[in-house]
Amino acid sequence: MWDHRPSADELLAARVAAGWQPTPTGTVDGPVVMGHACKLPRP
Repeated sequence: MWDHRPSADELLAARVAAGWQPTPTGTVDGPVVMGHACKLPRP
């Protein structure tokens, strides 16, 4: 699929384009999207 080693941004974009959405993790401050997916705009 890739002709090069994809960056984290490229992998995230490909996952979102395929329909993936991050699952928020429950924290004491409320639900939070963690990891690289926190860069995505919140719905």
